[in-house]
Amino acid sequence: MRVALIGYGYWGVNLARTIDSISDLELYTIFDLDKERLDEAKKLYSFKEFDSLETLLKSDIDAVFISTPPSTHYNLAKQALLANKHVFVEKPFTTDLDSTYELLDLAEKKNKIAFVDHVFIHSEPVKYLKKNLESFGDIVYINARRINLGLFQYTTDVIWDLAVHDLSIIDHLVGLDIKKTSVFKRKYKDFPHEALANIELELTSGTIVSINVSWLSPVKVREMIIGGTKKMAVYDDTRDDKIKVYDAGVILEKKLNKNELYEHMVQYKYGDTLTPKLNSNQSLTNSVENFKDSIKLNKEPLTGKKSIVNVMKALEIISKV
Repeated sequence: MRVALIGYGYWGVNLARTIDSISDLELYTIFDLDKERLDEAKKLYSFKEFDSLETLLKSDIDAVFISTPPSTHYNLAKQALLANKHVFVEKPFTTDLDSTYELLDLAEKKNKIAFVDHVFIHSEPVKYLKKNLESFGDIVYINARRINLGLFQYTTDVIWDLAVHDLSIIDHLVGLDIKKTSVFKRKYKDFPHEALANIELELTSGTIVSINVSWLSPVKVREMIIGGTKKMAVYDDTRDDKIKVYDAGVILEKKLNKNELYEHMVQYKYGDTLTPKLNSNQSLTNSVENFKDSIKLNKEPLTGKKSIVNVMKALEIISKV
């Protein structure tokens, strides 16, 4: 399967390496308007060069990987779909819901796969959580922190850059049917976009979600805590042992006192801690493999229409608060 990569920046470098490592994918071309980036790519890969995107899209390729600033995603994906190419788009899929629907309708009309790189949904820890979540009982809360220092994005704010990851994971695990929202966000000095934000969500299921994202942290944190009535888990993507499951919870007992009034007695249940052994597959490899298989089998990918729409809806709700 011949594919094109548009954009050889920070994530494009990772995509090129991953595509090149998959035996039944051919990295036919890399396209970037920055000649210096193309020169860097040439040091590692042999590929056909094109002088324009129009010429590239007329070539004999099956799919296009888009790894460019978010503001360009809509236009590039639309051109690729109109040229009858499948599209793999770096997150976020677009910058607004209307353009998202337009692209998804176009993909359906052209019978092409539209895929967003919600990469953590394809990770082995999240796969484990999805498979075992029923054993957690009712999910009471999810707390997420995704913070680091200095990786400011000039084309988007910290919510669309970082919170999109946690929103996609939460949607995959429990859904994103939002009942209430509150958001506290702040810019840093004269930088044009918000650099830190605290997001509080109440889902219609009753689950409370807290997401803290920041470009202003002295340490890198990639942590999600899931609290259920039967079990709890900590997913820390920076650790070797990325998942710890705690057989722990809170028990509420009702006892009748002498005055025949019910009194809530709080007890704590402490059990074993499980560190599951996970496959060592890389998240991005799983993501690209899922895209490839979806094309070959003509089936909906894991991060296809449902994931795209649910996360885009949540981003729009949060951004308008």
